[in-house]
Amino acid sequence: MRLDIDARFIPFALIIWINSVLAISDLKLISLAIVSLITLISFYKKINYLYALVAFVAVVSSFAHESKVRISELTPGIPVVVYAKVISDIESSSGKNIGIFRQEDTYSVIGKTFRIEETGLKKNKGFEYKSKIKLDFNQINPNIAFGTKLIAQGYLKEYNFQNITYSIKVDKVQIVKSPNLLDKSLNSIRAKFLLVTSKTKGDAVELLPGLILGDTRNQTESLNQDMRNSGLTHLTAVSGGNIAILLLAIIWLCQKFNLDLKIQILIGLVSLVLFALLVRTEPSVVRASFMGAVALLGLFEGTRKHGLSALAITICLALLIDPNLSTSWGFSLSVFATAGLLLFTRPFADQISRVIPKIPEALAVLIAVALSAQISTAGLIAGFSGQITLWSIPANMLVAPVIPFVTILGYLTLLFSIVFFPLGLLFGHLAAYFANWIGFVANQFASFDSSIIQVPKGLVGFLVISLTTGLIWLSLFLIMKFKLINLKILWFLICVSFLILFLLKNNYSKSWPMRDWQFVMCDVGQGDGLILKDATGKVLVVDVGPNGKLMNDCLKSLDVKSIDALILTHFHADHVQGLEIVRNRHEIKKIYVTWVEDPIYEVKRVREILQEFKTTHMKAGDSINLGEMVIQCLWPTTNKIEIGSIPNNSSIVNLVTIKNASFLLTGDIEPPAQEAIRKLWKLPQVDVVKIPHHGSRFQDSKFAQWTKARLALISVGEENNYGHPANSAIDLYRDSGMQVLSTDEVGSIAIEISPHDSIQVSTKE
Repeated sequence: MRLDIDARFIPFALIIWINSVLAISDLKLISLAIVSLITLISFYKKINYLYALVAFVAVVSSFAHESKVRISELTPGIPVVVYAKVISDIESSSGKNIGIFRQEDTYSVIGKTFRIEETGLKKNKGFEYKSKIKLDFNQINPNIAFGTKLIAQGYLKEYNFQNITYSIKVDKVQIVKSPNLLDKSLNSIRAKFLLVTSKTKGDAVELLPGLILGDTRNQTESLNQDMRNSGLTHLTAVSGGNIAILLLAIIWLCQKFNLDLKIQILIGLVSLVLFALLVRTEPSVVRASFMGAVALLGLFEGTRKHGLSALAITICLALLIDPNLSTSWGFSLSVFATAGLLLFTRPFADQISRVIPKIPEALAVLIAVALSAQISTAGLIAGFSGQITLWSIPANMLVAPVIPFVTILGYLTLLFSIVFFPLGLLFGHLAAYFANWIGFVANQFASFDSSIIQVPKGLVGFLVISLTTGLIWLSLFLIMKFKLINLKILWFLICVSFLILFLLKNNYSKSWPMRDWQFVMCDVGQGDGLILKDATGKVLVVDVGPNGKLMNDCLKSLDVKSIDALILTHFHADHVQGLEIVRNRHEIKKIYVTWVEDPIYEVKRVREILQEFKTTHMKAGDSINLGEMVIQCLWPTTNKIEIGSIPNNSSIVNLVTIKNASFLLTGDIEPPAQEAIRKLWKLPQVDVVKIPHHGSRFQDSKFAQWTKARLALISVGEENNYGHPANSAIDLYRDSGMQVLSTDEVGSIAIEISPHDSIQVSTKE
């Protein structure tokens, strides 16, 4: 029997998709959808045998919606018992900052539920419910892994994200059954691969798990943002590209061994199944796996492979298995991207070859692939996110050549991490070189301030951007096809445009700060992040703020790659929360912390992040020489602190001198510590003082005069809930003869003190 892929599958797939959406959205419209479907199909008498499939899809969709209707009877906040199987890996989430305090970290998994019961009634009310639910825990349970069956007791909360309606705040959990042999094996394979990638360097540590397994748990918010802003985030959503490269590599290898065609197809199908199991059945993986299977079957039958028809069959089968995919943005994005590749790649590659006659065909195709994917998905991304990324096309063009290498080497790493770990480690380090290139490109393009444009969300944004993109590329296509303008001139204009944009970006980057800056107070929101540098290039960082992304951006804008010394003044979240991102993105040579370890939960988190580092306690009287910098510690003493906020009053206070410039860095000390310091030390006049505790109204009345500073700075978040900075604090320092600047008004502040003692100030805003 020949596999004859009928082009009429395309409208059939569309109507099944619409039917699934309607069935999930409104139970009353199911009958209308079925009638519409049968009416359309009746025009094609040769495919009447598909009536049964239509009815089956409608029934499946109805059941999916019925589950949602039944679960909607539950009220958020009620106590429930959930019977579920874990279908995801454990993901940790840092607690939110609330002022100087931070909520506890949470650990979550996704569970596929079998039954849910209300327990707040005299008689339990329960029913069968098969859908996904998010389970949140306060601490990691080592017995919970992918494939674990459990009974969770807790409180129901609304979630409404990625087709998951509810989450459960778990108070008590009972393990019913451990993962079966297959799940244990898959978990072990993934764990060994993650162990290998953890031993690589640079962005590869974070990127490789996403590029190969779709596991983005290790990616920091900073890298995530860079990938989004540069339009490269799709690379860590394992999809058709991975499937295509994997299948091509397998077929090539099979042909080298002269294997029979049927054996090749069997190996390919087995590889597809293993691939889907390893990366978990995400929407894009389901779509890509089906696409690959259809292509393999077409190869077996020897027929001409119709890409769009294969995509249509994929849509039908995927929605048959999981109708909820019909409302998944990820699934839609995969379909749009694949359709774009099938429709536009060849025409674009041909036109590129015409414009640049000497370009290698493979490179023309790679560029065409990047263009096609961007054009076909631009409208959908705009409608979903409410923004478009200007630099996504050149960024994708630059990383496209390395994708096959990182993919193949990544899967070799996966294979040999099980078979022969040292060889897996070797392949992992090779893959890391290519992964680091992707991270580098993302970082460079994300640094363009004009890389993001806001557009209306939803249907309006989708239509506007789709039409605009379509018209622009249609115009260019017609210009090239009918030679309305000399092709060489067109290419020259495009190159000049990119050159101008790069020059504008570089000029802007150089406008802030001044060339010989010595001190920068980074705008990190409601917290502290300070950077000092001497003429030899030695860098001192004091605190890392509550937002690692903002702190990393500040360091990046100053071209700081290595930190010679890091001082954490105390352990409140608004001073240490950004530590993980800073540690991951920069080399840190020495770390100093206060000897007062409070609050303990933040101390524990910092210790976990810095477990590979040796930390040194600082106390009053200590002195550090760092290049031309001299760092003198004025506080805390070794005496026990019992007055006021213990963490705040245990802040490290340093006087930093760089040749003739001096900076007094005060952490969050309150009046008792301020008074003790001024009585303990006789201070020479300083150039710059950081007003303690974000300009809080709690200030020692004589501390400002004691500093004898010329300029006072406040690191504070805009429109914070604490009344910082207080007018009384600002007046106190102004009355002492100082100019006062704060980050909530002027952004990041850079200082340079000339050899003649004049203070130059440059602000980001």
